[in-house]
Order: sequence, then structure tokens, then C-alpha cells
Amino acid sequence: MNFEAVPSSAHLQALRRSLLANYQEEDLHQLRVTIRRIRSALRCRKGGKARKLRRQLGSLARATNDARDWDTLVVNARNELAPARYRELQVLLLAGQESARAQVYRMLHSREWLVSTRRWERLGKNATNKDNAAGDAASELDLCLRRAAVASHKALERDCARHIHKLRIAIKELRYTLESLSGGTVGPANAKLLEECKSLQTLLGDWHDALVHQVLLAEWAAEKRRPDPATPATEAAGMLCRILAIKEQELLAQIKHALRRGNLALAAEPLCLQGQTDSV
Repeated sequence: MNFEAVPSSAHLQALRRSLLANYQEEDLHQLRVTIRRIRSALRCRKGGKARKLRRQLGSLARATNDARDWDTLVVNARNELAPARYRELQVLLLAGQESARAQVYRMLHSREWLVSTRRWERLGKNATNKDNAAGDAASELDLCLRRAAVASHKALERDCARHIHKLRIAIKELRYTLESLSGGTVGPANAKLLEECKSLQTLLGDWHDALVHQVLLAEWAAEKRRPDPATPATEAAGMLCRILAIKEQELLAQIKHALRRGNLALAAEPLCLQGQTDSV
């Protein structure tokens, strides 16, 4: 694994400053991607310090989940609803965003953020040539490929959100590992696999958003219906839920089609026969 290709602590701090100065959805997205890339690189490091830091960074990332969900819900609502219907939901959307963003601000000011970023800075400086060994990179890539292949097999065989979600995580890990190969060079076969990962990640991300947004809207609507079952806002929320349910199924069909014609589906069956099923 080429640690020079992994985002630095300085990059994390720059994103933090941008978010605190003027919150932008893209900055939050880039912060989440940066944390994922670092956590992916830490899988290659042996020892308790790397494992502990990986857990800490995972906790920081989870603190941003709600904000990302509400940010993308606003985009979905704006794109899918007529302007008048969208305006009926604006109060809900703004309140949800404000609450979720407050959680992000607390995380960015927390001691956990300070400790984690300092630990990553030290680990990055202390990375040795052993971290860049071709054998280590090949071993990590093989492991990620196996996980993604098995997750692909399960997603095709078992029609449930749990296995699609596991596939989403496995594809992210595989993509980031491919992108951080030593020297930044990717052979033709891996370049093709990387493009497949990017395409799948987009579909899986959109699918996940559609699923999570339905939950957010349903929870809010259930609470608001107690005093009044039919308001313009709850009707708009219900309409958006129905649109998102259709979108979720359409995306699921596209994901399965992409898996059947891609490289991962071809690799899945042999890997399962080798006893790798439980590694995901």
C-alpha cells in the first residue's frame, strides 16, 4: 500500500476549517471520503495502534451520517417533487439539516477529532518502506477482491437490503485499495475493475439514499399524523416516499444487472467454493 497516496492529516484539517467557516455539502462529502480512504489504508498496518485509530475514525465518520442523509434528501426532494410540493417540505428539511449539521460541528470540535487526526499524522510520518511493499499491496487487494466477489454473489442470490448494504461497503474498500496501489499505477485489468467499482458505487450510493430517505420521511410523517393525519407537508412526504420506493427498485434492478455482466460475478462462485463466504 502506498501511504504517500493516502490523504494527510493536513487535508483533513483543511476540510474541517472549510466546514466550520461555511458548511458546504461537498466539503462534508469529501471529509467522509477522506476518512474512508485513511481507514482503508489502515487495514494494511499491523498492530493495535492502527486498529484503534481505524475504530476512532469510524466513530468520527458515523457522526456525519445524519448530515449526509439530510443533505441528499434535500437534493432528492428538489429533483423529484414539483416546486410547490417541495416548498411544503422545506420547513421539515431545513430543521433536519440544522439538527444533523450541529452534530457534525460538535464532532469537529471534539477531543476525539483532535486525538485521531494527531495519531494519523504520526502514523503517516512513521510509515516505512515495508508499508509500500508490492507483496503487501497485492495481498490486501486480493482480500478486498474476495470480499467484494462474495458480497456480489450474496447480493444476487439473496434479495435483501442487508446484503446490498454489505456489497456497498465491500465495493468502497476495493475501490480505495485499487486507487492506492504503490506508485499510483494500475494495470489494464485492475483499471477495468476500478471503473466497474466506480459505476457500482454510484448505483449503490443512490440506492442507499433512496432507502434511507424513505425511513426519514416515514418517521417524520408518523409523528406529525398523530394530531393531524392530512396536511400539505405530510401529503408531500408521502408522495416523495412513493417516488423513492419506485426509484429504489429501479436502482436495485440496475445493480443486479451490472453485477451479472461484471467481473465480480464471474469471480464469486469459485471464491464461495473456497470457503470464503464468511469473510464478508
